[in-house]
Formats: sequence, C-alpha cells, structure tokens
Amino acid sequence: MPPRQRKRGGAEEDVFTLEAEAGGEGKKVEEKINLWDGPSLKRALDEAVIEAVSEQGLAVDNTYTDLKIALGLACCGLALLAQFYPKKHPSNFWLLVGCVAAYVVLSTLMTVIAAVFEKDAILFTKAGGPGGAPALAVSSKLPRVGDTYTLTIVPRGAAPGRGGGDGVSLSKGVGQYFHSDGFLAKDAIKADAGALLQQLVDAKSK
Repeated sequence: MPPRQRKRGGAEEDVFTLEAEAGGEGKKVEEKINLWDGPSLKRALDEAVIEAVSEQGLAVDNTYTDLKIALGLACCGLALLAQFYPKKHPSNFWLLVGCVAAYVVLSTLMTVIAAVFEKDAILFTKAGGPGGAPALAVSSKLPRVGDTYTLTIVPRGAAPGRGGGDGVSLSKGVGQYFHSDGFLAKDAIKADAGALLQQLVDAKSK
C-alpha cells in the first residue's frame, strides 16, 4: 500500500523550527524517515508501539537489558584490567589468559540472552496494570525485502515473535503508518497497538 498522503508547508523546515513548534525541549521533535530505509522505519514503529504500551499503564520489565548492560560493563572492566595491570608480559600471562577466557564467556552470555530469551522482542512488561494483564512480550518484524510490519503480543513464556496460541498479532503495510513525506502517522500505529493489547487482555479475562 502506498504511503499516506499529507501536505506540509512549501519549504522543508529545519530541526530548530520543528523544535519550536513542538513547544521547546519538553517534547520530542517529529522525525522525518527515509521511506526506503527499512531499519529506520522499523525503529520508528517500534518506538511508537513501546510508547503506546507504556501509556496503557503497563510497567516495562528491563531485566534482560539491565543484565546485558552489566555483562558489557564487566567486559570493559576485564579489558581495563588487562591493559593497566602493573606487571608486564610474561609476568601477567595467566592474567591475560583469564581475562580473555572471561571475556569470551561474558560475550557468549550476552549472545544467548539476545538469541534465546529476547529473540524478536522489542519490549517486555510486568504482570498487572489495567485489566490484570499478564507479563507480556511484544515483538515485531519487518522483512529486509518487503513492506509488511508484523506486531505480535504474547504472554511471557510463549515464544516472542512466534505468535503462540495465546498471543495476538496483526500485519499491515508500512504505507499505512507513514505519510508520503516520510513522517510517521503515530496515532495510527499507537491505536493498532492499543487495540491489539486490549484484544489480548479481553481474551485472557474470559
């Protein structure tokens, strides 16, 4: 589906003009997206979905993100130790061996978290909130070659991005969420995300 049509003033506005129209530093400046840049399209849609879910009163669960940050900091600490340890080679040989081995282990753990636990998920939530929603995993997909954005919400424990039997999903062309000038129709994607979340909550309450 072609992008939504929308007219904006003649000359292209710079970021300072947009910031002034947005009301200063308190509001995020609307970003113009290259409609041929798939990753940028997906990022803009994902951010709008996360915002929509948060506005529904669900608490975000950052456990995996925090764990990866901690592992990354530990890797940096190992690099600093290996670099600035007062003793020089060969006196620090076994220290270097230990640092390299620990770095490999920590890097592998970060990969396992991303590949096994997070998968395609863009957001995890905690149980509770309006309607007694369970802990959820929100995932999305946009093929490298294709324009169909797929949003899936499943209870935690089901496979994120796999559309488990207890989950809900929708697929739409990105043209339904972007204007022809490259600006995101945020209200459209947020409305769909909110409706999808409500559909899951209603199904769980039956």
